[in-house]
Parts: sequence; C-alpha cells; structure tokens
Amino acid sequence: MIPYLSERENSIEQVNEMCLHLFDLWCESRSVVPLTHLLRGWPLTNSEPEALRRLGNALRDLRRQHLHDAKSHWSQELCELSDCVEDLLALSSLSTWAATSA
Repeated sequence: MIPYLSERENSIEQVNEMCLHLFDLWCESRSVVPLTHLLRGWPLTNSEPEALRRLGNALRDLRRQHLHDAKSHWSQELCELSDCVEDLLALSSLSTWAATSA
C-alpha cells in the first residue's frame, strides 16, 4: 500500500488487490460461478458507496450460495474481502451521516 494515501484509499486499494487475487485464482481454476459473481461488482469503477455496495452484494450472494464450500482454499479470502467491503460501507455511512447532521 502507498503510505501517503488516506486510510480509506488504502482500504480501497486493499480491496482491489484482494479482488485481483481471487480473480486470478478463479481464472486459473476455471471457476466460472465465482468469477461471474465477482465481475458483477468488480473492477470498481470508482470508490463511491454505490460501487462498493454493488461489490458487497455480489460477494454476499456468492458466500450464501457457496456456504458448503467452507473448506475451499478461497473461502477465507472471500470472507476477508467481504468484511473489508462491509467495513468501508459502514465508514461511508458514518461519514455521510456526520456530514448531513453537521
């Protein structure tokens, strides 16, 4: 991560790196279903909450449909990525709320 970026920008960069890693994994293994889900929300067109929400929804759907794949080598990475996106969305909501109530 680049040290002079804000914490939010670093988090967005981390999400992109994690998505790229999963993309590579799923391409190599020809895992079409996870790829389809990922590509519904990634690559991020920007770092606005709507783009993050779209990615978060795609990841949530994938996790729901593949709960039986808990022993899969990518399930932990998928959970971590999903958690990062949810954290970013929560911070965006707090920032928006703080800006409107000020």
